[in-house]
Amino acid sequence: MPLQLHRVSSSAEFNDLVQCVCESYAAPVNRLWRLFRHDPSPAGFIELRDRLIGEFRADANACWLKMVDTDIGDKVVGAALWNTYTENPYPVFKEHPVEAEWWPEGEPREFANHLLDQFICDRYKRMARPHMRVEEADRLNLETFIEATDLGKLTYEACGFVYAGTDYLESAKRNASPEWRDLERDM
Repeated sequence: MPLQLHRVSSSAEFNDLVQCVCESYAAPVNRLWRLFRHDPSPAGFIELRDRLIGEFRADANACWLKMVDTDIGDKVVGAALWNTYTENPYPVFKEHPVEAEWWPEGEPREFANHLLDQFICDRYKRMARPHMRVEEADRLNLETFIEATDLGKLTYEACGFVYAGTDYLESAKRNASPEWRDLERDM
């Protein structure tokens, strides 16, 4: 299984990349991923792919990497998004930095926004200073931050990264409706 690492440079590469990411978060199930991909249908896949392409094109700091297996036709077997910041990427705190437009309007979107706000706002506390990919960070004496699943955490620790904490998203809501409680259970 010869593996090759490639930097993603075109929108055409995202179909296979997003397919790999979706499969990797399906088993074992990563419930946080559902926040970013609400609709598991083919239309939901296209929406996610197009959203990631748009974010990639709009962010000069974004660098998607993919690992391909050359024995099986350059199939994408891994992917990662790296962002390089030589200045503070979060200079101004935003209470609601992203609207979860990919979730249905009403209480489902309110639920998703509630969790997303917590997930993203934590970056304002932890990552509000220059940081970047490992090689560049070492060269410039800057920090590197990685958000990882439990399985990824073990890999990064084996590479010398230090565990800095776990973020827990709070979904509780006073007088929550049955729909909200169903969303809590499903997430």
